[in-house]
Amino acid sequence: MPHLHKALSLCATLRQQTTTMNSFFKISLLLILTSCGEKSSDNKALTLKESSSPKTANLKQDTNSYSNVKKHQTFNDTIDTLPNVLKVFIPNGYSVINFSVGDANLDGLTDEILVLRKSTEETTSNYAEDKPERRPMLLLLGQTDKTYKLAKRNDNAVYCIDCGGVFGDPFTGTTIKNGFFSIEHGIAGGQHWEHVTTFKFNKIKGNWFLYKDHFKSYKFNDDDNGNALVKERDKLETEKNFGIVSFDKFNIYSKKEY
Repeated sequence: MPHLHKALSLCATLRQQTTTMNSFFKISLLLILTSCGEKSSDNKALTLKESSSPKTANLKQDTNSYSNVKKHQTFNDTIDTLPNVLKVFIPNGYSVINFSVGDANLDGLTDEILVLRKSTEETTSNYAEDKPERRPMLLLLGQTDKTYKLAKRNDNAVYCIDCGGVFGDPFTGTTIKNGFFSIEHGIAGGQHWEHVTTFKFNKIKGNWFLYKDHFKSYKFNDDDNGNALVKERDKLETEKNFGIVSFDKFNIYSKKEY
């Protein structure tokens, strides 16, 4: 019997120690899990904070760069090969997209036409909201000493970069010949049209006046066996229609046909 009591006492002691150890392990495990959870939460918060900052910065950068996106395209590239004698007439912030050579005032000397554009026109011109970036046209008269003199400037003689709407830049060029000069526009796309405005030099008045304004439009031919395009409109106006209009007073925006 004494041995039985000892055995029972020993079992009770072991059971109590086992219970105590189990409780200890449970408490330790709970503390470890809690600590891991806190670190995981801290890491998630840190990761979220770090990842949100670059996204915000990128968003701001994208928003700022959007205003510099080129909204309009043009075939009229900047001309950089002008002689210095002509470059002096180009204002800051502008460049030349067209020039032509000829005798504009019948004095036998070589004259020049320069068409300028604002350097930001591809992003800032907005004809749809009546805010086109104007393209100055300069008429330069040749002098006997090989220099040039600015005779006339008109900021409303050439269409803007987006005046052709979705069909692009309508300006196609200028020409000078024997006291006449012409400004040419046109579109070839969903719409097809040509617009040539011609001025003539008046020796008595020493000025250039609107001589004729010719607008032609075309449409697709329904006849598969004919030409791809057929004429739709052909409107020719002369001084009898528009009266006396000097070059410096001419405004092509008031005569838009398409």
